[in-house]
Amino acid sequence: MKITKGIKTRPVKVLIYGTEGIGKSTFASKFPAPLFIDLESGTHYLDVSRVDGVLNWQELLTTVAEVANSGNDIQTLVIDTADWAERLAIKHICDKHGKTGIEEFGYGAGYTYLVEEFTKLIKHLDRVIAHGKNVVILAHATLRTITLPEEQGSYDHWELKLNTKTTNKVAPLVKEWADMVLFMNYKTMLVEDKTANMGSKKKAVGGKRVMYTTHTTFCDAKNRFGLANELPMEYEQIAAFVPSAEELPSTLDELPEELTKKEKLFIQLEGLMRKDLITEHQIQEAVSQKGYYDVKVPVAEYDLEFIEGVLIGAWEQIKEFIKTHPFNTDVPF
Repeated sequence: MKITKGIKTRPVKVLIYGTEGIGKSTFASKFPAPLFIDLESGTHYLDVSRVDGVLNWQELLTTVAEVANSGNDIQTLVIDTADWAERLAIKHICDKHGKTGIEEFGYGAGYTYLVEEFTKLIKHLDRVIAHGKNVVILAHATLRTITLPEEQGSYDHWELKLNTKTTNKVAPLVKEWADMVLFMNYKTMLVEDKTANMGSKKKAVGGKRVMYTTHTTFCDAKNRFGLANELPMEYEQIAAFVPSAEELPSTLDELPEELTKKEKLFIQLEGLMRKDLITEHQIQEAVSQKGYYDVKVPVAEYDLEFIEGVLIGAWEQIKEFIKTHPFNTDVPF
């Protein structure tokens, strides 16, 4: 039993969402030494470090894993954005199972797969945290009307622009994972319109950018740092709670050993696959023909000993076998 006491300094996990063009990427660029995984090519106007060309889900997971193992020149990883990442995950799932859309699975099965894939991403992001780096996830916002039961009325609520099916639990997963969920929007002020000809009227002015840090009826937000409910949309408002590089110790020893070994093996295997342009489907076909696993079994479900001893240990032979057999390569890894 390992008992600790007192406040522990560790990197922050931040989820930022807001209306279109509010300045989410610009805000994230203020974090210490950020690296953007720019999934929607929206940071071209910012002088930041970025990873371009991440075109599929597995490339995203591999890139995050590589960031976790990188040096201290990267202090913050920014995923831009969660909704684009969700699109990659859905395409990966549909391609893998030969479906044209997530709804084609039926009975919510597709969304179960989606949550499983996003859980993989969260685990990779936790590895980034464990290596002493902050993580920021950006997302767009969408306005949804919520109708209360028994004809009590309805109200508008801002939420993450992720798939809104009740069977999809990606948004709750990401919000629960974060230490800080910030909603950013323009605050419109109503003032008396003195130019009105009849009676007292109000007109909308301003458009001050603000961020909300706690849950309200009109948005989801939270924080674990005692922030005021509403703050100006300025990085300085949260800077004190974002540790600097000198304050970010590695916490790798807190991760389960089995998870650490598995992730290391997959990082190594994915590196070999990318270097030699081998897809997961090709590996499944080769392994099936050799009689080890059924072709439908994902590589992620192979025994760690098999991955380490056969796929990685005998990679050159596996690669040669794949290159000399005309496997179907339509399904990307």
